[in-house]
Amino acid sequence: MAAATVFVIGGCISQPIKSKTTLDIQDWSEDGLLGRRITTPHFDIFSTVTDHPFEAALPEFLESAFERYQETLPGGPRTKLSIYLFGCRPQWEQFARQRFPYRLETYSRIRAGGFTEGNCAVLFYTDRPTALATLAHEGWHQYVNASAGQGMPAWLNEGLACYHEAVEWSGRKPRLTLGRNIFRVEHLRQAVRRDRLLSLPELLNTHAGEVIRQDNSTIAQTYYAQAWGLVDFLHSGAGGRYAPGLEQMLRDIAQGAFAIRVRSAQLPALGKGEMTEAEAAFREYLGQHPAALEEQYQNHLIRLADFH
Repeated sequence: MAAATVFVIGGCISQPIKSKTTLDIQDWSEDGLLGRRITTPHFDIFSTVTDHPFEAALPEFLESAFERYQETLPGGPRTKLSIYLFGCRPQWEQFARQRFPYRLETYSRIRAGGFTEGNCAVLFYTDRPTALATLAHEGWHQYVNASAGQGMPAWLNEGLACYHEAVEWSGRKPRLTLGRNIFRVEHLRQAVRRDRLLSLPELLNTHAGEVIRQDNSTIAQTYYAQAWGLVDFLHSGAGGRYAPGLEQMLRDIAQGAFAIRVRSAQLPALGKGEMTEAEAAFREYLGQHPAALEEQYQNHLIRLADFH
């Protein structure tokens, strides 16, 4: 979606951030909501958050996250990414109802965090750790939508979004760690304990929107935890055997070669049973049928969940 038109009042001040560029802070008012508009080199942030130390840390945090996104998927969007961060859920609901009425039935089921439409993220604040993880997660979706369009498979898109959620608040500043994701580890542990893990083919052919519409927090938590676990498996599992395939997939997505390669991989399957795009991408770049990696993947999830 295009960035929404806003009405700005008040003066503008500037202050330095780590990249030696400047950020602009202005008073912002729209539809009865009052807050601040913070502009950085890559983000346009509209905030009504009352946790001012948290808000002050956002520019540096988001710019650092943007650098991480570029390391994962080279290139990046040429336009700024818009973030609407509301101080409470009622404000978020009001904005979503006015701007995205056609998606409200789905978005109203979101319990925490928010959503992304195109290069615009609409979030609400609950606490610092959750808000930071959500910003990093949705920031990845914004980055992908604005630079790679819809070319990335849902399982990879969600897995990498979760992969970027690992955040620590050190002193007065948050930072991305890209290490152990404590949010997803716990959800993975619960799924393992209850024997509710999705099979790898099931995970590959599931979309986040389908999960949210089920309005079941346990199913949603398991899906995201397993998507994170899959990216971790492809990145570092099996002695790094599948990392080159993952890296090649990301290069092709960044360079625009991914879609045609996947379509070509689907051609031999015509008339022999349907092969989904998600499965075709997995087989083309990882060199294996998903079912053949099921045991390795499941064992990796169990190790991530600390079950031995």
